[in-house]
Order: sequence, then C-alpha cells, then structure tokens
Amino acid sequence: MKLLITIIQQEDMRELLDQLLSKGFKVTKLKSIGGFLEVSNVVLLMAVENDKVEECLSIIKDHAHSRDRYVETLPFNLIEGISGFSLPVKVSVGGAQVFMLDIEKYVKY
Repeated sequence: MKLLITIIQQEDMRELLDQLLSKGFKVTKLKSIGGFLEVSNVVLLMAVENDKVEECLSIIKDHAHSRDRYVETLPFNLIEGISGFSLPVKVSVGGAQVFMLDIEKYVKY
C-alpha cells in the first residue's frame, strides 16, 4: 500500500476529486497556500493499494493541468539599490506534484 501526497491547484480540485471518488478512491483534502505565488492549493492524501497506484496516477495526470500566470518581479534593483519599473513575468504553474510513500501498516478503527 502507498500513501500518495498530491499537491494540486484549487482550480483542478473539483474535477479531480469527482473522478477519484467515482473510481472508489478515498481522499482526504487539506487546504494549503503555495510559497511562490501565495495562491490556494489543495493537498490530497490517499492510501492506495499497490495494484491501483497507476490508475490513480493516470487520473491525477489527466485532471491536474498546468497553466501560465504572470507574476511581478521585484520593484527595485537589488544590486544597485534603486527603484525601477517591474514588468510581469510569465511562469508555468500547476499540474500536480505527487509524493509516494510506502505504508508499513494501515489501521482503521
């Protein structure tokens, strides 16, 4: 059995959860905030049987999408210490980050 810790963007949560739940996966959802863009993310915790891991990963891959965002650069020149204009920079965000851990023992009361 594996513990899948999956970080996705808030925008992908509903569609992905619907698919996972419809296939019988049990999911615990935690809200989080990303450190880079400081936007809402969701952390999904799932205990998945070894023979279902690839199916679960396939669902995640199909329903967690990357997208482009524009972020502001620092409004001043750090080297020279002077103010300046900043232009937005396009960065690719999203998709899913999945951490897989072996579960030594699973107990449900």
